[in-house]
This record gives sequence, structure tokens and C-alpha cells, in this order.
Amino acid sequence: MAVITIKFYALWRTYLGVDRLSLEADDMGQAMAQLEEKFGSRFRAKLQALGIPADGAIQDYCLLLLNGCNVSGQNLHQVKLRAEDVLHIFPLAAGG
Repeated sequence: MAVITIKFYALWRTYLGVDRLSLEADDMGQAMAQLEEKFGSRFRAKLQALGIPADGAIQDYCLLLLNGCNVSGQNLHQVKLRAEDVLHIFPLAAGG
């Protein structure tokens, strides 16, 4: 398993109360499952308090950049992790 760093930005930091953490995983699917277990209910509660329907997984509400490359929308179990990878998690942008 690879030890990776996860960095949270913008509202993610506020909603989750953390700006970074480390975890061990073989692939992005495992990493996101760990984040879901740790933060999923808290994150969805924050969104629902704002009137935003939130019944999906964490990755449905964010932009995922692994070492600066967008991996959102990919089969996350196929995205293998290496030691010292950095996963950046941003809230989705909206507007016009």
C-alpha cells in the first residue's frame, strides 16, 4: 500500500475541519472509500443544511487532482497510487 497525502481546499476545509491528512491505499477507489467512511456523513449533512441535495458519494461533489492531473470521472479503482502521491480535493465550481 502507498502512503499518500490528501489536501483539502476552500469549503472542503471548512466543512471537514481539516486541511490535509495521510492515508494508505493501493488505488483511488480505496482512498475515496476511506474518506467516505471518515467524512461522508458530515460532508453530506453540511450540504443538506444549505439546501443542496446530497445523496451521492464524496467524489460526486468534488474535483480530484492526483499530482495535478484530473482523475474525476475515471474508474477510481483503476487509478493506482504510489508512495508520496498527493491528492488535491476541490469543491466543484459553478457559476456563469
